Amino acid sequence: MRSVNWTRKRRRAAATAVAATLLALTGCGGPAGDSSGAIRVGLLANLTGDAAPSFGKPFERGFELALQEAKPILDESNLTIEVLTEDAESAVPAAVTGYNKLRQQRVPLVVQDSQSPLGQAVAPLANEDQVALLSGAGSALENSGGFSFRFTDLTTPTVAAGSRLADEGAKRIGVVVASDNPSFATLAQATEQGLPNGFASRQEVSSQDTDFSAVLANLSRDQLDAVVLAVLPAQAGNLILQMKNSGEFEHTKLVGTVAISGETYTVARDSARGFEFPQVWAPGGTNPTPFERSYTEKHGELPTAYGALGYQVGWIIVAAMIHAGTSGTIDGNALRDALPAASTSDLVREHGILGLELTADGHATSPGVMATFAEGGTMVLAESEE
Repeated sequence: MRSVNWTRKRRRAAATAVAATLLALTGCGGPAGDSSGAIRVGLLANLTGDAAPSFGKPFERGFELALQEAKPILDESNLTIEVLTEDAESAVPAAVTGYNKLRQQRVPLVVQDSQSPLGQAVAPLANEDQVALLSGAGSALENSGGFSFRFTDLTTPTVAAGSRLADEGAKRIGVVVASDNPSFATLAQATEQGLPNGFASRQEVSSQDTDFSAVLANLSRDQLDAVVLAVLPAQAGNLILQMKNSGEFEHTKLVGTVAISGETYTVARDSARGFEFPQVWAPGGTNPTPFERSYTEKHGELPTAYGALGYQVGWIIVAAMIHAGTSGTIDGNALRDALPAASTSDLVREHGILGLELTADGHATSPGVMATFAEGGTMVLAESEE
């Protein structure tokens, strides 16, 4: 386990006050503090495995940056947040093991960055333990106790992407979907909601597939104006390359989903130029935000949507901790109740960078944007690419 303390230690008097508050904590998710008075938060991050490059690492970086920037505000509230990190390894067994390790540390809140199967495995445990769970899962989570929150809104920006295709005049639209992953099945369904006539062609693949010759033959046969790629980022890059090499899709518009990441460009390189996809957020190009500048300065690259989500979630947690702390209780129940209002609080509106609202029933609402790849693979707003 990797433990990182992201706020300065308080003076003895402040620590004593926090410790007194923590004595009141109850429930399986608390007490949340350690002997120093820090409030522990679990980060169940995909730091290795397939989800690490696209989701786990960018999310962790954005999350850490938010908590670093929040130090002075937490200090004013006599609060210290300690992040305990477990590697979910992009696999369900490791995610469950990591969650159990965090639970044993009596954290009141766990953040799980991505992948529906992982979130679906952890959510029942969090509800049973009364631990607030913030998950990047794209599909529905078990939420019997109201402790599970999804911070990714797949539906709103994805439906908008389908509507955009229709508005641009595309009549016959196909989809390639990695149907063994529930997130991509959900993404395909959401895109179809924005299409007046639904999909004219549906090609199902496995998330392990790399040879799409049969799929391309079917797509060519169906004479499509556009094709939606609801697959893993690397698979999307592979499909783009194979479609270009076939020579049969020069006039076919390619559109992705909110799951697209820089891996697509890594595989397809400049063949991915012109490929558009919905994202919850994208860099603004010529007018970078302070977040973009700070992230780039620290990591040597522009943030992705998942870096932005990590940053936004970090600020939401800070706001929820402060709100819960005013009542003298920072446990799973208090954080569960505080998270929806915290997501749209003045603090988050001031410091956050995207529109994201958590609802009391555990869902998220985010309008999203359309993005594309600029030269070199940077993801930017589609309207800002030159």
